[in-house]
Amino acid sequence: MELAVRPRVIVGVGGRGAHPRVVDTAMSLARGTGAVLYAVDVRDDHTPGAGGPCGPPALQDAYHALAQASVPADDVDIRLVVTPGEPDETLLRLADRPDDLLVLGHSRQLPAQRVKRPLALRCAARARCSVVVVPCEHPQGEA
Repeated sequence: MELAVRPRVIVGVGGRGAHPRVVDTAMSLARGTGAVLYAVDVRDDHTPGAGGPCGPPALQDAYHALAQASVPADDVDIRLVVTPGEPDETLLRLADRPDDLLVLGHSRQLPAQRVKRPLALRCAARARCSVVVVPCEHPQGEA
C-alpha cells in the first residue's frame, strides 16, 4: 500500500516576527489545500534567547507568531520548526519538493541601507517550489 504524501506550506515566522498578513495567508493556503503548515523560525548566533538559539524561547516566539493569526488554526496540521542557519538557505532547503508552497513577507518600504536583496526575493529567485510573496505594511524581520 502506497502512502500519500501530504502537500506542505512553509512560512517563515522568525526574525523580528512574522507579519500577521503573512501568517494568515499561509494558514488559509494550508487549510484550502489540506497541506501541513510548517512555521519555520530560522535562528542565527545573534538571535537573543536563553537556552541557545533554538531553545524554549524560540519555540515560544514561533508559537506567538501563529497565535497572532486572525484565521483559525483548528483544522490545520501545524508543525513548529526552529533551526539555526541563514534564513534563505534554510527555507530553501526545507521547501525542497516541487509541490511545496513557500510563503514569505516583503515590505513595501525598503530600508535605505540595504546590503542585499530582500529575503523573499532571494528565495523566489532560487526556489524549486512555488513562492507566495505577501506585501506587508511595514518592514518585518527575515524568515
